[in-house]
Amino acid sequence: MEQEISNPAISNLLNEQKLKNIVYPARLFRARLNEEFLRANRTRRPFLFIKIYSHQYDLFGWGRPSRTVEKTWRISVLTMFSHLRFIDVLGYLSDGSGIGLILLNSDMSTLEAIRKEILHKLNDAGLIHDLRHKPKTPIFQAYLYTGLQEKDNLELNEKLKEFNSTNGSFFTLNRLNLSDIWQHPHKIRYRHMIKRFVDLTATSIALVLLSPVFLFCAIAVKLSDPKGPVIFKQTRVGRDGKLFTMYKFRSMYVDAEERKQQLMAKNETGGKTFKMKNDPRIYPFGRVLRKFSLDELPQFINILKGDMSIVGPRPPIPSEVAEYEPWHRMRLSVTPGLTCIWQVSGRSNIPFEGQMRLDNDYIRRDGKIGDDIKLILKTFKVVFKGDGAY
Repeated sequence: MEQEISNPAISNLLNEQKLKNIVYPARLFRARLNEEFLRANRTRRPFLFIKIYSHQYDLFGWGRPSRTVEKTWRISVLTMFSHLRFIDVLGYLSDGSGIGLILLNSDMSTLEAIRKEILHKLNDAGLIHDLRHKPKTPIFQAYLYTGLQEKDNLELNEKLKEFNSTNGSFFTLNRLNLSDIWQHPHKIRYRHMIKRFVDLTATSIALVLLSPVFLFCAIAVKLSDPKGPVIFKQTRVGRDGKLFTMYKFRSMYVDAEERKQQLMAKNETGGKTFKMKNDPRIYPFGRVLRKFSLDELPQFINILKGDMSIVGPRPPIPSEVAEYEPWHRMRLSVTPGLTCIWQVSGRSNIPFEGQMRLDNDYIRRDGKIGDDIKLILKTFKVVFKGDGAY
């Protein structure tokens, strides 16, 4: 039944070609995409996920449909089909807007080879001059997933920018994120809208009610260590790897970052994050701030800005993310938050790998509001006890 919602333009091309590949319905195609995502994490073999939209006229951005535009679109799509192998996956997109292709063991060099072939065929057909009118939307939206450690992926960013600067008329190429795979049904999207509304409302109320606490903490920080600023600003990694500035009440001496390297051997998390009990970089009142999570209060500003949510995985620093394994990066597929599962299950006493698994467990819950409320209530209990905070 899902095939019936596809645009006839795509269906006609599929029938004409009589492709040997199975054309998966949308639900099964999403399952295959998720399967290949997880497999790439194990094999470290890249793949391309390509969306071909069926609204060919709108894609080119010209004022009205024309035979030239249709020919150009058909040649481009049929050329893409000609590169399908029996191991590749073909299926309908969930919103009925077109079809998707998964080209296994393929990277941006594969995409560039296809682009050159398309240009050659369009030139032979006398259509190449029409491409001088740059489309408003590319013909294909492509996503690359390597399954490599994050620091290796970061090296691809400049290559992706270069590729897009020269291939914008045909392809946009981006890194594949978990959010591109897990396409939530409408009811879950509504949950996310409700969650944002709750974030804004609850945070606004909290800022008013806790204003005396903010003032007290600010004065105490300045009196405890007059040399440094009251607010500590640090670059953190948010949803889908987007960087933002996170705010905290400063709980460490001003030279804390310089002294960190000297203490790395005493890291007690067993992973990429750095934590140690009795950290000598923390000044006395800073221990009080951390024990009761008062240092996190300025992050209400981050929530208002949309960088964070009340509930979500804690935002890591870029140097930690650079050391992530592929499955670690799954936690970046949602908006980071003030509290999440591992913050109410032991806090810093939980080793790094355990923190990653608990964060991924939260992501699989699809943002259920009831679960968020339970985590918030547990957070109050944990904060008042002050266990596991250092």
